[in-house]
Amino acid sequence: MPSFFSVINAGYHTLDALIKGPPKTLEEMHTSQEARAQTFIELMRTQSYKPHQIEARRQYWCAQTLFLAQLIRSNIKILEIIDPPVSIDNEVGLAEVIDKLITALNNEGNLQKFLDLLQADCCSIATTAITKRDGQSPPSYSGIQFFNGDVIELIQELSVQGRIVVVDNAPNSHRDGAAKYSAGSVEELFSRYTDSALKMALHFTDVHQRNKDAGYYAFAEDSKPLDVADYQRRYLQMVLTICAKLLKQSETYLESQEFFDDLFNSFPNQDEESFQLPVYFDIQNNAYEVPVDGGFVSEHWFVDTKNLTTVEGIFQLLETPNTLTPIKVVSYAAPDLRLIETSPLDARASSNKRLQLPTEEGNLGCMLTAGISLQCKQAIELAEQYKAKGIEQPIAVVFIMPGCGAFMNPEKSTAAHFISTIKYFYPQLAEQGIHCYVAEYNPKLHRILKQTSELCDSQLGEFNTLINDLTISSIRQQAIIVRERMVNLIENEGYTEDVTKHLALTIRLLKSKPGNECKAIAEEYKQNALQMQGSANPLRKALGAAMFALGIAIAATGFILSSTGMGLLPGMGVAAVGALMAGIGFGLFSHNKYRGLTQATCELIDETSNDVSEADGSGLLP
Repeated sequence: MPSFFSVINAGYHTLDALIKGPPKTLEEMHTSQEARAQTFIELMRTQSYKPHQIEARRQYWCAQTLFLAQLIRSNIKILEIIDPPVSIDNEVGLAEVIDKLITALNNEGNLQKFLDLLQADCCSIATTAITKRDGQSPPSYSGIQFFNGDVIELIQELSVQGRIVVVDNAPNSHRDGAAKYSAGSVEELFSRYTDSALKMALHFTDVHQRNKDAGYYAFAEDSKPLDVADYQRRYLQMVLTICAKLLKQSETYLESQEFFDDLFNSFPNQDEESFQLPVYFDIQNNAYEVPVDGGFVSEHWFVDTKNLTTVEGIFQLLETPNTLTPIKVVSYAAPDLRLIETSPLDARASSNKRLQLPTEEGNLGCMLTAGISLQCKQAIELAEQYKAKGIEQPIAVVFIMPGCGAFMNPEKSTAAHFISTIKYFYPQLAEQGIHCYVAEYNPKLHRILKQTSELCDSQLGEFNTLINDLTISSIRQQAIIVRERMVNLIENEGYTEDVTKHLALTIRLLKSKPGNECKAIAEEYKQNALQMQGSANPLRKALGAAMFALGIAIAATGFILSSTGMGLLPGMGVAAVGALMAGIGFGLFSHNKYRGLTQATCELIDETSNDVSEADGSGLLP
C-alpha cells in the first residue's frame, strides 16, 4: 500500500484537477503535468508490491533486454554506431555493448542511425511470413468467433496455425501505462510479450503541433516547437540504462530504490524555460499521445516470455531458435471516463480538446469506431500486400474491447459500439479470407459481448462511421447527440424493432438522393417518427429534441453529410431534409397542444420534398 502522506497528496492533486477542470493556457497545462509527475512518483515509490506484481515487472524488463539483444545480434549496422567488440553472449558483454550505445546516442547522427535500425526492424517484420508448425493448412472458420480466455494464448494458438495476427491495443491516451511494471491490463500485458519499449520512441512527435493540425488544439497561444529528437534520445537512454543495470545487478535491481529513480527521475529536460521534468513524465502529452481519431500501427516481434523473469533466462531464450513471431499491433485511444483516480490529472495535462473532456458526449463511440476502422483497414491492407506478392499468408484479426476494466466505461453501450462496428467491417474482412476473433478474459464481459452480437447488426457501426467522416463540426455534434439518444434507448429497451427501424431509416435518409427516393424515405421516416410520438418514454422525447436540433443545423449550414469525398445537396434539397428532420423533432417532442404545429411542419416537409429537383443526380453519399 502507498504511504499515508502520498495518498493524501495524490488525493489533493486529483481533487484540485477535478475542481479546476481543463487548463485554459499552456502554462496551466505544464503546471498540471508537473503536479501529475509528483503524484505518480510518490505513489509508485512508496507502494508495497505483491509477488505477482514484482514478477510482472521482471518479465517486462527481462523481455525488453532480450529483444534488445536480438536487435543487436541481427544488425551488423550496429557497428556504425558503436565500436567493436560487440558481444552479447553473457551478462558482462551485453552490458558493455549497452553502455557504449547509451554514450553513442548523445551524438545526433548515431541517434538517427539507431532509430533507423528500429524502423528497419519494423519493415522486416512487415515482410515476414509464417507457416503452420506441422506443415498442414490452418483451419478455416466463418463468422465472428468469440474467445473467452487469455488473449496471449489465443495469439500463440493462431501463430502455431500459421496466421499473422492483427490485434488492437487501446492504451491510455496520455502515456504507455506504468502498470506494466506491476500487473496491468491488456495493454501492459502486450508490452511484456513484444519489443514495445524501444519502438515506442518511433511514435514520438510534436503532440501540440499534431493537435493543431487535427483541429483539436485547445489554446489560443502557440506552443513552442518541440525537439522530438531530444525526447527520443533521453527516453532511449532511460530504457537502455535500466537494461544495463539489470544485467549488472541481476533482477533484484528491479526491486530497489535505484530502479525507481532510474525510471521516474532520470534524464530531465535541460531546457531552462521548461519544468525540467524527468523524461518518463516529460514525454507524456508532449512527445507521446495516442491520436484520438484512429491511433497508430506498430510492427512487433512476439515471444512467449511468460516464464522469463531472470537474467539467466534471457540468454537461454537467445539460444532457442525460431522464437520470434511477427505481429501487428494497432494502438488507438479509448476514453478514460473515470471521475477520480488519474483521469482528472491527465485531462489537465493535455492540449487536446477531446482528451481534456473525456466524458464529453460521443467520445466513446467516435474513438472506438475510429480505432476499429484502422485495425480492419490494416488487416485488409496486409492481406492485399501478401496476395500482390503471390504469398498465401493466412491472417487473423483479434478484437479486444477496451475501456471496461481500468477505465470503468459503461459495458452495454461500449459493447454496442464495439460489436456493431466490427460487424460493419466484417464483410470486407471475410472477402479477404481474414478470420475474426473477439477475445475477452472476463466471463461477465464475454457474455455481454455475445449477447450484444445476438441482438445487434451493423447499423450502429455504419452510423458511427458516417459520423466520423463528417467535417462540419456543428452537424457532426448534432449527429452525435442523435446517436447517443439512440444508444440510450438501446441500453434501456434493447434492440427493439422500432428502434432498429428508426436507425436504419436515418442511415437510408442520409444516403439517399434528391427526388422520388428521398421523398419515399422521408414519408416512411415521418410515419415512423409519428408512431414513436405516442410514447410517453422521456428517452424518445429526448431523441426527438436531438433530431430537431440536427435538422436546424443541417438546414442552416446548407450541407448534409459534407464528408471527405461526399458531395453536396442543392439548396432546396438540403432545406427539405432539414425541414423533415426538424418536423420529426417537433413531432416527437411536442405535447398534444402542439399537434397543429407538428401537422403544419409535416405539410411543409411534403411541399419542400416535392420541390426537390430530380434533374440533379447528386446524392447525400457518393
